[in-house]
Amino acid sequence: MPNRIVSSPGLQPGSAKELGLPPLPPGMTPLEPAETSPKPPAGETLNDSVDLKVLTQDKYIHMPWKNGLGETRQIAIHPPSRNIETDEFIWRLSLSEVHDSCFFSVFPGYDVALLLLSDTPGPNRSLSRRSSYAPPAVLHHNDQEKAIPLKHLTPYSYSGEWATTCKIKSGPIQYLTFIANRERAQVSMNIETICPHGLASDDGHCSSGDTKSGEGYSSEKDAEKGEATLKKAAPTSKMLLGHFTIVYVISGGIEVEVNEHGETHTVLQGQTLICERADETSPTDFAMTPIHPDGSPLRLTPGCEDHVDATILIIQLNLLSPNRRASVAGGETVPLRPRGRAGSIIVYDDQPASMVDLYEPPSPTTAMPMDSLGKSGISGIPVKQWDSARHYRPPVFSTRYQYENQVPPAVVKDNLDIAEFPPGKISTAWINMVKQGLSEWIRVPVIVARGAEEGPVLGITAVVHGNELNGVPCIHRVITDIDVSKLRGTVVAVPCINVPGYLRFTREFSDGKDLNRLFPGQESGTAGQIYAYQIMNKIVSHFNYLIDLHTASFGRINSYYVRSDMNDPTGATMAKLQQPQIILHNSGQDGTLRSAAMNRGIGAITVEIGNPQLFQNQFVQWSYMGVMRILSYFNMFEVDPVDSLSMGPPPSTILCSKGFWIYTKTGGVLEVYPQVNTVIKKGALIARIKNIFGNIVDEIYAPSSGVTIGRSSNPVAMAGDRVLHLGVIRKEGETLAKEAKENY
Repeated sequence: MPNRIVSSPGLQPGSAKELGLPPLPPGMTPLEPAETSPKPPAGETLNDSVDLKVLTQDKYIHMPWKNGLGETRQIAIHPPSRNIETDEFIWRLSLSEVHDSCFFSVFPGYDVALLLLSDTPGPNRSLSRRSSYAPPAVLHHNDQEKAIPLKHLTPYSYSGEWATTCKIKSGPIQYLTFIANRERAQVSMNIETICPHGLASDDGHCSSGDTKSGEGYSSEKDAEKGEATLKKAAPTSKMLLGHFTIVYVISGGIEVEVNEHGETHTVLQGQTLICERADETSPTDFAMTPIHPDGSPLRLTPGCEDHVDATILIIQLNLLSPNRRASVAGGETVPLRPRGRAGSIIVYDDQPASMVDLYEPPSPTTAMPMDSLGKSGISGIPVKQWDSARHYRPPVFSTRYQYENQVPPAVVKDNLDIAEFPPGKISTAWINMVKQGLSEWIRVPVIVARGAEEGPVLGITAVVHGNELNGVPCIHRVITDIDVSKLRGTVVAVPCINVPGYLRFTREFSDGKDLNRLFPGQESGTAGQIYAYQIMNKIVSHFNYLIDLHTASFGRINSYYVRSDMNDPTGATMAKLQQPQIILHNSGQDGTLRSAAMNRGIGAITVEIGNPQLFQNQFVQWSYMGVMRILSYFNMFEVDPVDSLSMGPPPSTILCSKGFWIYTKTGGVLEVYPQVNTVIKKGALIARIKNIFGNIVDEIYAPSSGVTIGRSSNPVAMAGDRVLHLGVIRKEGETLAKEAKENY
């Protein structure tokens, strides 16, 4: 029997109900013929309800992956003209070629079937499914260690919900993917080898023996005389019962005839035939005859050694009733939310009203009546009329993830050598830094987007302080939106520098030291100094430019601001391209990563993106757009001007010539009044400290005019704790100091 998989549950040979056929008339047994059969209308034949079309390779829709790891050609999708990124669909057939290990897309609610095609099939080669060599690729589902081998011409199916990694052993590989909505379709798939004598055996070889045996000749007498009596190859017949039959020719070619004496269609290697049948169509006879790969008929002659087979994939699909799925009504499918992997799909309370409203007001019936309390409330106490709770609506990003935006599985390396990563692809790596207490490596994650064209190297780093996380979704979105085929140069993103601090939710490194005061580090010294040294020499030294992403630390909040040496033309330009609320002139010399990079001739800025240990969508979007502007300025990547205007930057930027922190002189309950990005006049009351009983014990006034860069958000203050980060606004014509530091 042919090799079969069932990629959607429930399709098995058997009853009419299982096969999607109408029920039998009352009183009729399955073996009795119906007394009357439905007749086609005058002027029509049963063939009129069968629609056939042959798709040649030039009709396939080419979809190159943005990460450079592969490309897909969409063969067909149903309903037609559906967009796989934004719409719900019933089934889709595609042909993909993958050059390197990668993640596969996730399709909740769908089943996925893969068929790995042979690397060098050849037009006259009979392909066997019994291959003994090692598989060219393996799959890992849901991060499990168990490897599922992909074998040539052996179908494999799995649930579309499973997060799946494909590891290429010997590549590139080429495979067919069939995706079916499990609530709308039942699918069967099998591989068949069609030979001149009919259907081949299970191992893909002709079961009729040598062509000289007399089969294919008009008589034994003719064979003995060696007369070239021609006979057409024998067809292989099938009965079609499903709504759709899809035939993809893997090798050779076939001539297809639907119903006897019907129109014939030629389908060659790499082409696809789709047969769509109406709901009430009678079973359709489907005959396939092998032909030469060039489309010419195959004839058997005495003494001929020519034996051309055709290997095909046959997919049969039955549609299920639409009312089985609540989201489908009246035969029309409901569009899904726009699809794709984005830097952050989480929207937070700080999101401005100008963005898409994710909430809708509840029904008026859900509000509790307050009339009985009266306008004066209880005992004359005014009653606050609270707004009713809002109904949550999920964000606009789909739960599906596109493999073209996914980064591949990481490799482990001792050093970042950009030349080792292939151009025109996105790669990931774990870089060994230092050994920890179990004598195992602490590894830093790195994403390398190397363009097809050589150019500068832009580094983006985040989480130098372990609880400053807004830079992580910023990096994710930048990598997502870069098309490496259009990138000049390389973007190296390090989403987590301080791995020990990140895992402990703390600002400091594992030895309790502030890592961003230890750069460039030392080859031998404290744990933090050695770690900083390895970061500089293994990763940062390969950059031409650096954008270091930070946030405020615990107990503080920040505006969206940039630290930069504004006397350095490169740093000043990068700072202005970020379009922040505030630019703070800071020359470095303070042990920061930015300062150490500048000392090595690397143009660098520090971007402060809001608050610690959470994601703030507005700040993430601002910083993302700033990074994309910098890429465009260095002619590394062209940014869509429409995208660059979405969620526009802060309306203006204030340049500060210096900045400093104001500290408490005593402890207590701290109240800080100015908000961030607020202009303050000298002498204004900015904070009070109370004791635990509520008495004011100290008042703090602004020592100079300026703008609030950041402030404390922790009400519990010790003597010497931070109150407010004040930036001194640059005066017109003021010369910026060559050395400008802060009292951290």
